[in-house]
Amino acid sequence: MRESEKAALINQYIESYNVFNIQDMLSLFDESIVFENEANGEVNVRAEGKQEFESLAKESAKLFSHRKQTVTNLIVNDTTAQINIDYLGGLAVDLPNGMKVGDELTIQGKSYFEFKNEKISYIKDIS
Repeated sequence: MRESEKAALINQYIESYNVFNIQDMLSLFDESIVFENEANGEVNVRAEGKQEFESLAKESAKLFSHRKQTVTNLIVNDTTAQINIDYLGGLAVDLPNGMKVGDELTIQGKSYFEFKNEKISYIKDIS
């Protein structure tokens, strides 16, 4: 798989994520997709397989009225890729941490990707 094809998959994933198109995101993944979210040095969310990812994505989408990941840097090599992102999301629900509906969440982070069978097989978001 060429680096340009990997970059295209990542860009399509980001575009689909930003508009809450979960089915399009799923079409980009290998059946054995693994997703992990790491915050403060600990993995706090993990999903294995398309079905688990779909459930997680649907639940996560309910938290936001809008969201946007903007890629600020993309590095692709033979087996992996890394992006730096700026994240902005508007909350659709009150959160236990005290954030309220309408509050804006801004985060800078990184995502790591691996590929298999011409699809994305692993994503790790770090913030």
